[in-house]
Amino acid sequence: MTVGKDVNENGAISNNYLAINRPVYRTGTFREKYLKNEEKPPLKERLKTSIKEATTCTPEKRKKCCFSFFPVIKIMKRYKWRTDLPNDLIAGLTVGIMQLPQGMAYSMLADLPPVVGLYMSFFPPLVYFLFGTSKQISMGTVAVVSLMTGGVVARMTAAWKAEQSGLDDGGLLNSTLLNGTTGIEQEQEGLYSPEETQFRIAIAASVGFVAGLAQVLMGIFKVGFVTTYMSDSLVSGFTTGAAVHVFTSQVKYALGISIPRFEGLFQILKTYAAIFSAITRTNIPEMVITLICIVIIYLVKVQINQRFKHKLKIPIPVELLVVIGATLASHFGNFHHIYKIRVVGKIPAGMPTPSLPQLDRVSEYSVDCIIIAIIAFAQSVSLASLMAKKHHYDIDSNKEFVAYGLGSFFGSFFSCYPIAASVSRSSVQDSAGGKTQLTSVFSACLVLIVILFIGPLFESLPNCALSAIIIVALRSMFLQILELPKLFSISPYDVAIWLVTFLCVVVLHVDYGLAIGIVFSFLTVVIRTQMVSPKSLEKVSDVEVLQRASDYEKTEPVPGVMVIGFNSPLYYANAELFVTNVYKVTKVKPERLRKIIKKLKLEEGDLKPGIGQKNSTVSQQDLLPDTSIRLQMERCSLGSIDSYISVGSVSTINAKSYPPNDPRPFRHLIIDCSAMHFVDPVGVKILKTLIADFQGVNINILLSGVRDEVWRIFEATDFLEKHHDKIYLTVLDAITAAKESTYDATDDNQQRLDTIEEESSADTALLAVKN
Repeated sequence: MTVGKDVNENGAISNNYLAINRPVYRTGTFREKYLKNEEKPPLKERLKTSIKEATTCTPEKRKKCCFSFFPVIKIMKRYKWRTDLPNDLIAGLTVGIMQLPQGMAYSMLADLPPVVGLYMSFFPPLVYFLFGTSKQISMGTVAVVSLMTGGVVARMTAAWKAEQSGLDDGGLLNSTLLNGTTGIEQEQEGLYSPEETQFRIAIAASVGFVAGLAQVLMGIFKVGFVTTYMSDSLVSGFTTGAAVHVFTSQVKYALGISIPRFEGLFQILKTYAAIFSAITRTNIPEMVITLICIVIIYLVKVQINQRFKHKLKIPIPVELLVVIGATLASHFGNFHHIYKIRVVGKIPAGMPTPSLPQLDRVSEYSVDCIIIAIIAFAQSVSLASLMAKKHHYDIDSNKEFVAYGLGSFFGSFFSCYPIAASVSRSSVQDSAGGKTQLTSVFSACLVLIVILFIGPLFESLPNCALSAIIIVALRSMFLQILELPKLFSISPYDVAIWLVTFLCVVVLHVDYGLAIGIVFSFLTVVIRTQMVSPKSLEKVSDVEVLQRASDYEKTEPVPGVMVIGFNSPLYYANAELFVTNVYKVTKVKPERLRKIIKKLKLEEGDLKPGIGQKNSTVSQQDLLPDTSIRLQMERCSLGSIDSYISVGSVSTINAKSYPPNDPRPFRHLIIDCSAMHFVDPVGVKILKTLIADFQGVNINILLSGVRDEVWRIFEATDFLEKHHDKIYLTVLDAITAAKESTYDATDDNQQRLDTIEEESSADTALLAVKN
């Protein structure tokens, strides 16, 4: 092969170091030969074709569209009635039993009457049954969404009360603190007007309306990819931090004290300050009931249901038993009047009247609605994906977006706020043998019976019993902290994301914590790309691959060639660091090497005085900028730089390989770009500068493994016009081409040096004759 040719005439190239049994290809030549050159029609014709295909309605397209919009048709078409129906019926009744206490408990988090939780356990799950693609998740009330919705309800109710009373926010806050009551406790103590209750429900319903509409639009425009920016560590840290907020909100019910609900920054700190200031007013009977309920729920749920879940066909519905037992005890013991224990109060029987949500104030909390929509989707779709992997089927994240949105949107007409998938109920539905979303139909039917006939019987249910259910349900979220040591061994960056998100959610606020967590997560991506530096690659003996010498044994350098790999995109954030690390890895800084070459006077006209003669003004130490290389050279038996060449380690070759006194440790620098999936204009500029700098000291830079994405960026700039001949298909192609080029150039230089030495010897002999 001659220098500059892409293809070997014999069809194969080999040497003592690496071998390829095919022609050597530059990337440009390879693309010209193998790339498909399919010309795309003009944009106008493509638009016409797309519009025609979209407007043409064939029976096959109608069927496909119907199956796509209603996934339940495809699911039920394959339904096994004999085997799946009994399982779905049992699982549905089991989940329905859980829906009753959890729905009422979580509605308290949203500062809403408990009956709203029952409505949310009926209407939205039926909508998801029609449009959802997951078969095992249970939709309805969840703690995080309820808490965030409650924040909006409390803030808007405070503003509404200020308008009604003519007080500003400060006056309202002062009056609230003086009364010492707010939220649900105001309703139980008779300080809650029916108008305020309706206003709270209207605000919650409008949140569900806006959040559901946003989810539907994001699903239609296929924005399901937004969850890719919320890593598992971020979601875990966020949900754990939100669990702290949920637990804190239940402390007042568990202790039987009345404190105001705080909003804004440092919400938890202010809440615990109020709790400790009111701790002396603890209602001992209410606290005892809470502890008894917590112990019973924990023992049955954790020590029996989880430990013997393989032997129990249906888990013991301990939450429902606790609700029934607490209601009976409270009713016959007259707890509300004797011990001042707060109870649920009046629960209206019958279905709610559908009404259009009030949207006159929606501009004040529209951003909160978008955040709630994304959080609800992220939690639900991650759980749906987990269940789909477990049962070997696929879900569509965009269809899930639409299904969640339609559930919240439709439910908002019946006093419901946004829904999400519950981890606990979904786990029970799966362990109870639920096969399809028909399970949600059976659970909704059970809830419907309660709404129509049984709801008023729970009027004596103590709030502290519902708080106990919520507190025990948070156990799984708090246990996520135990995963941090394992996560740290995998990725310290993910642990940092988890901790930052968790601390910001707890110390600052739920919304601020999520925003800071996302920003910090992006920042870690930038840091990771900046922390990646080029690594020197060497050939593993007897294997035609190159790996890092620091990680692999039996590696040997390729004389005259240095190969470095870069496992990161090259863009504005790490471009300068890339250059700096290239200098560090290669142990060559072109500016310094240029000065050394100038001293050695290796130029054509000034080469003769510096050919290893004693009167040379440059020492051997000046030739090598790195101390470690200099020490290696001193240990070399030859002891002369004329026969020394460093490519990451000491190696010696014969005199014809390099000209004498050459300070360059290598002739060719190959950059492996196979892992470089993106290069921006700054990265292109840096590559140009790097090539020019090394060319200034007669070191040739070659690129290998350039991906198609990066090639298109090179095409869009003038990089290919100047450097297309420096881009090779693989590292082996580049090494082979570099070796051939090095040998040819070395022979030319050696012939030139031999001529200079002969002329020098002739001049010396002539001078001796004259003398």
